[in-house]
Amino acid sequence: MAIPKLGTKVEQERRASVFGMVESGKTTILGLLEINCVNYANLANKPGSKDHFHFMVQERSSGIRQAGAELRQGMFPEKTPPNLVFEADFLMRFDRVFGKQMLRLPFCETAGETFTKLLDRFQQGQYEINPSMQDANLIHDYILDTDAVVLIAPVSRPLGIETEKAPLNLPDVNLARLLSGIYGYKMEDMRSNPNYRPIRGIAVFLTKYDLAQNYLETKHMNLKTKEGVHAFMSKYFPETYSVLGWYGLENVRFWPTGVEIETEKNELGQIVPKLHPLNPKRGWKIKQDYNRNEPIHTSEPFREFIQWAKDVVMA
Repeated sequence: MAIPKLGTKVEQERRASVFGMVESGKTTILGLLEINCVNYANLANKPGSKDHFHFMVQERSSGIRQAGAELRQGMFPEKTPPNLVFEADFLMRFDRVFGKQMLRLPFCETAGETFTKLLDRFQQGQYEINPSMQDANLIHDYILDTDAVVLIAPVSRPLGIETEKAPLNLPDVNLARLLSGIYGYKMEDMRSNPNYRPIRGIAVFLTKYDLAQNYLETKHMNLKTKEGVHAFMSKYFPETYSVLGWYGLENVRFWPTGVEIETEKNELGQIVPKLHPLNPKRGWKIKQDYNRNEPIHTSEPFREFIQWAKDVVMA
């Protein structure tokens, strides 16, 4: 998709593709990222600043802006229906003294499992005859033309904290398959394409950490430390961790994320999560910071992610 001409010349554009498994919290992560990008831009663009940051969302087939708006109301976004593909682009522009750089985050709002099926069909040669098909464009946009990968992995799933119909090891298996498929396509592209784009870095958001933090810390798995991440990934995401190791863990960043949930006493006097009063079907009510008009959440990972994008992906 062409960028609208707004009188600003961008000298460099890079891409970081976002993937997540079923119910991994990927839409919530994108909503929180939008909120934090807005905050980051407000700080970076103060009068007198030499470097500036600008942010915009291009909604293609996905109303992703709705996610941020609902999170500001303490409400989780709706879950993505299975086997559907919604797309949007997050645009981050870094205006520096020596020029302007832009990072495009093409967001394929579909289950990683669904995207893996597309990869499988390409590997079997089913789309070689007609590369103009929509699925073929997805492969190019999200794999061949990407400079970085962003993975969304739920902490709570392998621990069995949430009630899930799928096998508890499914997120690990599917993430590993997805990464292996991306690596495979990148290797083929390196051999055949003179304009090959290597993977500059991988970011992993470990979502729903708030549900498991106390338990994991008793097991010496504080996900805010390198040692804790290593212990957790080795035990609960061993397949994914192995594939990340093949790429090079020194080029992978892990960020645990979570939101604070409102609580109430039930009939037995127990403290339990509170359902959202306006829309109980959306699940628990997120605590809100009314002064900042945003949900209470771990904001540091998102600020560090923006800096990572600037220093690693745009380097």
